[in-house]
Amino acid sequence: MARRVYIAISLFKHNMEAYESALSMLRETGKAAIIHPTGTGKSFIGFKICEDFPESTVCWLSPSEYIFKTQIENLKAVSNGYTPQNIKFFTYAKLMNMTKEELLKIAPDYIILDEFHRCGAEMWGLGVQKLLQLYSKTSILGLSATAVRYLDNQRDMSNELFDGNVASEMALGEAIVRGILNPPKYVLSVFSYQKELEKYEQRIRFAKNKAVRDAGEKYLEAIRRALEKADGMDVIFDKHMTDRKGKYIVFCANFEHMNEMIDLAPMWFAKVDKNPHIYTVYSDDSTTSCEFAAFKSDESEHLKLLYCIDMLNEGVHVEDVCGVIYCSQYREFI
Repeated sequence: MARRVYIAISLFKHNMEAYESALSMLRETGKAAIIHPTGTGKSFIGFKICEDFPESTVCWLSPSEYIFKTQIENLKAVSNGYTPQNIKFFTYAKLMNMTKEELLKIAPDYIILDEFHRCGAEMWGLGVQKLLQLYSKTSILGLSATAVRYLDNQRDMSNELFDGNVASEMALGEAIVRGILNPPKYVLSVFSYQKELEKYEQRIRFAKNKAVRDAGEKYLEAIRRALEKADGMDVIFDKHMTDRKGKYIVFCANFEHMNEMIDLAPMWFAKVDKNPHIYTVYSDDSTTSCEFAAFKSDESEHLKLLYCIDMLNEGVHVEDVCGVIYCSQYREFI
């Protein structure tokens, strides 16, 4: 009787095409990069290698354990609980502090650089280069939403790490047009402006040139009229939060800023839900994993708000999220 092979991971068409292209490029050059937008399932391409080559050791590098943990959780959720057993996982921070003896124990057949644009960072980059020099003949796969470090002299990490061997590249606009990702709806508002107005008034008052002062007064008056007509935050959320029992992620700048935003929740979301369920996640909180898990599993009839600080910026996917709220310290919300 023929042996039946069970395949746990079934890739979407766009990812299967990228996977096959990457395998071909790896066989030919030993290096391949996949540049697809966040949310298109890039990590599943890496996991597919783990599944198709179960006897191979895969060294998987990522910016954080948190990212990798959620990727594994998402994989298990869609593949009947499948978990690769041939991965040796390390963060880039861990890698840069490993000795040569520790690196030699990895002995990988494949190296996967997740969010590979982050390898351009000075210290993380040194760790990656040390590993790649030690395993110069090992196949390297890179996954990222962008290859370019825009604030680092426009460095293209697909050239630096993969010699320009890009197996598949997809822009965000293309992913939306092809129906892979839903088109986003952006709403922009200013929620506190008094201090900024006072600063502007001061600059106008002390301007030496009368023509500059007169022009500034006209602009200032136009701004005042526009702000007087603007809706309050409670009205804006009431209008644009279509799923009033949904899950929303609120990005904050720091701990103090997060507490300020949480204090505003009763006023901002009063028309949506007077008793929203509020969760917080940040790197210095030992209860973060519990809070994140509780947010994901919350199926109540209430609005769910997850306030986070530098935790869910990239590579972490949460099911059923209806929207995100960016609260900048410049008093704008998107």
